[in-house]
Amino acid sequence: MFASRYLCLLCAFSIGTLLAQSPGSALAEESLDSLLKKQVELKKGDRILFVGDSLIYLAGKEEPKKQVKKGYVRIVEETLQEKHKDKEIEVYWASTGGGTVYTLHNLLEKSVFPKKPTIVVIQIGCNDARSEMTSEKFRQGLEDLIDRLREADIKVVQCTLTSVGEKHDGTNPHDERLEVFAETARQVALKKQVPLNDLRKAFVAYWVKNNRKNKPSGILTYDGNHFIDAGHRLVAEKMLTKFK
Repeated sequence: MFASRYLCLLCAFSIGTLLAQSPGSALAEESLDSLLKKQVELKKGDRILFVGDSLIYLAGKEEPKKQVKKGYVRIVEETLQEKHKDKEIEVYWASTGGGTVYTLHNLLEKSVFPKKPTIVVIQIGCNDARSEMTSEKFRQGLEDLIDRLREADIKVVQCTLTSVGEKHDGTNPHDERLEVFAETARQVALKKQVPLNDLRKAFVAYWVKNNRKNKPSGILTYDGNHFIDAGHRLVAEKMLTKFK
């Protein structure tokens, strides 16, 4: 059955989270759903900055050229500038290959604050999940990062991670850890009450529909992790839903 293992993992994480949340768990679940729908209202002169690892680096550079014609950063930029011609929206990116949530902390003074963003979109987690980092350390890193950005009066959008392998049935080697870290990002968004872009959920749904042969790559990525044009278009589509 398609995505059966994914469904088991997601159910287990959701049940565990609800059990840990006391009598207000139903309210917390509704709040998470509202954060998935929550948008950032764009204002004149807004400067949006995407921060993350090699996925954003390659999106901004639009590389490798054989795989990428237009990165999602440029798709978002062109779409918002066309939709909001009077608001003079600017879009940037800052990242390093192999980055983790703690790499992003190091980028703040060097590459984030100098660009004077008014909105920062955090997309991180694949490298964290593949390392020896614990989900608790990942959670703390995200919370501290959001706090530092807010102290600088910057609005934040939190994303879940995407993929390391594109098999639709949960049999990619890192899937279990990826699901744990994706759920951690969801709970951080809930705690900090920031808009949530659940890219992991979007990727899994896309594979179920479009990867019937259960291929490890070639659907949204060229290596299971880094995006091809289809991946950039999907990420851009989901990113654009977070702005109005």
